[in-house]
Amino acid sequence: MERSYHNIKTFLSVFVLSFILTECTQEPPAGEEQTLPKLTTGDVTDITTTTASCQCNVTSDGGAAVTARGVCWSTAESPTTAGSKTTDGSGIGSFTGNLTNLTPNTKYYVRAYATNAKGTAYGVQRTFNTLQEQSLATVTTGDISDITTTTAKCAGKVILDGGAAVTARGICWSTAENPGADGSKTSNGTGTGEFSGSLTELNPNTTYYVRAYAVNSKGTAYGVQKTFTTLQGQTKPAVTTGDITNITATTATCSGNVTSDGGAEVTARGICWSTVENPGADGSKTSDGTGTGPFSGDLTNLTPNTTYYIRAYATNSEGTAYGEQKSFVTKKDEAPDTFKDNRDEKVYKTVTLGKQVWMAENLAYLPSVSPPTEGESDVAFYYVYGYYGTDVAAAKETENYKIYGVLYNWPAAMSACPDGWHLPSNQEWLELINFAGGIQNAGGYLKEAGTEHWREPNEKASNYTGFTGLPGGSRGLDGDFINMFDYGNWWMSTQQGLFDAMFLSLRAHHGDVTRPILPKRNGFSVRCLKDK
Repeated sequence: MERSYHNIKTFLSVFVLSFILTECTQEPPAGEEQTLPKLTTGDVTDITTTTASCQCNVTSDGGAAVTARGVCWSTAESPTTAGSKTTDGSGIGSFTGNLTNLTPNTKYYVRAYATNAKGTAYGVQRTFNTLQEQSLATVTTGDISDITTTTAKCAGKVILDGGAAVTARGICWSTAENPGADGSKTSNGTGTGEFSGSLTELNPNTTYYVRAYAVNSKGTAYGVQKTFTTLQGQTKPAVTTGDITNITATTATCSGNVTSDGGAEVTARGICWSTVENPGADGSKTSDGTGTGPFSGDLTNLTPNTTYYIRAYATNSEGTAYGEQKSFVTKKDEAPDTFKDNRDEKVYKTVTLGKQVWMAENLAYLPSVSPPTEGESDVAFYYVYGYYGTDVAAAKETENYKIYGVLYNWPAAMSACPDGWHLPSNQEWLELINFAGGIQNAGGYLKEAGTEHWREPNEKASNYTGFTGLPGGSRGLDGDFINMFDYGNWWMSTQQGLFDAMFLSLRAHHGDVTRPILPKRNGFSVRCLKDK
């Protein structure tokens, strides 16, 4: 009996062991082979400038243990675990991957991953953008418009919010530079985009500085500063007294300019004068229209050899305003000062300018006539513009001789002036130029006014000095007559080397004076200066 029990026990042990070995070595059933895990990539949340979180879930281990799982990311598509990734445990189930060290304002691609014995599986790809680093907003100051005495408008535009909501925007202004939003300002909403602010309670005739502003959590940003001036409230006009010209024994001309109407229509303007200072518009005056701008008044019925005081005036509803007072002296009588050249009995007008006495006409002394094709620098030659003969009497009958006188080469010019007179030097011409307003202005003061002889526009010509410069042209180096109506040229006694000399030149299209140097064989006009 014991033996039989022992045999049964041995049999059962062998059977159990055989079953265990069979189960352990048996192949997996069909349809249960190991595969890659299955997982999902969830939402990307908690996005900042450098971090983000991603919720993921491993839904199947594929029949083999999941030994690693997490989130991988890149700035390129289809990120893998070979790049940036999180490590978030093992096994199936939900997990959260925290992405770090990201770049602000950048687009990223993310995928969940899970690894088992078969390899690494990835969830669907998702994208997100990190936040922009917060900074001050970007704002521009636009045009200023609709300016009145007390109001104005200014445009502005918030181009970028700086990564944080713009909570306030508008225009700030001050009479001092760099106005801030803690002073006078408009409030024109929030956010980005264009806006316009209305500035109020301004002072008339005042310069203001303005800037657009925009506020976000980082602070207040400003656009470029601009300026404007409010309109002037109604006042008396602003008027200036100009030059006094065309002075004779009984008449003169004076210019004026109404530079501002004072905010009210200018109903009268002109020139007032008197033999006592500060003349008013209730005395002798001209009436020269209305409104702003330049004008000219002609003074009449003056007394010869008398000092007069003059002022420009302008009247509006606020009253009459006056320009600067100026003075002048009328000539002694209607007849000009004269000098007779005893060589040919010709009478010349003269004019006293400062401490100098000048002939007020071109010299017309003509002992002989030279053909224009002839002329050397060391021999005296005489020419009449446009005349090609040698007959002195015939030359003197030409219109050019009667108006413009004679053209001389330099040797002839040096000896052409009558006794008691001489050809002026460069220094003596400079004295005249300085008396007549300097290089930039003397041309206009020395030239004959109008276009009877000068070609248009005869710029700035007023003949204020009475010198009456005429465009006599010249005899050129090749023997041609040139530049009549455009240039007036007068020799100086100052030479430059053996063959050249200086001369003074006035031009129809300029108001200045030039002093060029050319060969002595040119033919130019002569103005004689009285010896001291």
